[in-house]
Amino acid sequence: MEEATQIALFLGVPVTEVMKHAGISMDAEGAATRILLAAFIDETGTMQRLTEPRPLPATVIEKAQLAIGHGYRKQVLAAQIRAASGPLSIWDDAVLLFNHTDVVEPSAIGSLSICRVRGGKQILAKVDRARKTGEASVVSPAGKIEDAILETATPIIALIP
Repeated sequence: MEEATQIALFLGVPVTEVMKHAGISMDAEGAATRILLAAFIDETGTMQRLTEPRPLPATVIEKAQLAIGHGYRKQVLAAQIRAASGPLSIWDDAVLLFNHTDVVEPSAIGSLSICRVRGGKQILAKVDRARKTGEASVVSPAGKIEDAILETATPIIALIP
């Protein structure tokens, strides 16, 4: 914030304008809200993490704030769909918002979710059902029902076209 304040003074613009161009939005209380692009999702629904997460463009953050609301306090992550073909191609270039988690969240069951299966692979899938032991039935973007052992699952909060 100190650096942003110095830049704003130098440029003669409000600090919020500097933050906006840095990909950081401000909530109603003036606190910085960062939504980081953490991964890409390919046409099969497989997630590939970025080695270095980066801020989203200000226009996407503004839409995300509208979708999730300013009162949302958890760290929100984003993944961009890159699918030139296949069932996810209608969402090509869309951004999915989700939370980081270390568990299978109960709200993920019955929802389109970011899931980490045994072995570390992360996928986009609908969690059809899940047991406390991690055994689950998931539906892939292609509509295929598969059995999996889930390590984590968190529902998609919003999709930004």
